[in-house]
Amino acid sequence: MAKDNTARSFRYERRSKESVKERANMRGGNFDSFVKGSIKRYKMRDGKNLIRILPPTWPKPAHYGYDMWVNYDIGVDNQSYLSLSKMKNEADPLDEARREAAREGDEKLAKALQPRQRIGMWVVDRLDEDEGPQFFDAPFTLDKAFANLSIDQDTGEVIYVDDPAEGCDIRFYKEGKGLGTKYDASKMRLLKPSLLHEDDAVAAEWMVYAKANPVPDCLNYYDYEHIAASFNGQAGTRDDDDEAVTTRTARQPAAKEPSRAKQVTHRVSDENAETGDGDRGEVPQKSKPSRARAQVDEDDNEGPEPEVKPRGESIRDRLARRRPPPPDEDDEVEEED
Repeated sequence: MAKDNTARSFRYERRSKESVKERANMRGGNFDSFVKGSIKRYKMRDGKNLIRILPPTWPKPAHYGYDMWVNYDIGVDNQSYLSLSKMKNEADPLDEARREAAREGDEKLAKALQPRQRIGMWVVDRLDEDEGPQFFDAPFTLDKAFANLSIDQDTGEVIYVDDPAEGCDIRFYKEGKGLGTKYDASKMRLLKPSLLHEDDAVAAEWMVYAKANPVPDCLNYYDYEHIAASFNGQAGTRDDDDEAVTTRTARQPAAKEPSRAKQVTHRVSDENAETGDGDRGEVPQKSKPSRARAQVDEDDNEGPEPEVKPRGESIRDRLARRRPPPPDEDDEVEEED
């Protein structure tokens, strides 16, 4: 019997390491993110973190980081969206709902819809340099602490931590979980000045990547209709070969049902009274936390796990049943006494 030499005659071409990593970092079509799906994101560790910030690569930067305003915990899937009003000065369904809540005197709802400031930057994780540059959407208070470290308290001189040749690595510690997350400023340190990498070829490779992917180009904007549909719990989803379907347009709000909202509020209060969890204002969960929720608590990057919400309620009714803000809304840096 003749031997099959097909395998020997086939010339195998390996894909680049970058293309494999890009595929590994992609997110599924059912998850909306304010950062493009192909971008590798830095996730803070519990405890010690050691990073090197890369210089900005967009035109006329005022800072190594790019200011972003993000709305978290939107819709039934708790999605994250860049604020259209803050970022692009455009019509924004979330800002409209926030202003409506403020006019009605509902400060809690207005606060829940207030976008939060994050600082986007490229960093290298010194504890895992093989990952190369990673996108870090840092809490505002943490970035502010970095900036304070960059000013010599005695001389007033500025230390340019992102300088590839004379910059400094930054060591900081993440402590606590959720709303109790802290970054103790007394434990933060700038290490001695150093090269971005001792191997010039590696340093050049990192900088080429940062130049090819300036932070503003890595951001993912969704239009008014998509955000409003997600907010109303009607956003289309795509699963395997199914087509995405949107069941209602953004500018067609659901009919309000005040009486139903009161019934929902009453039911939640009664159930919480039975479990001793009245301060949370949410229906107790009997099942174990999902893996996604566990990851949220570790990463401090996304909102809490999805909550099942009844169809047909008004925006305001559903907001009345919202969970507490995502973990990193109130992240604070503890100042040294």
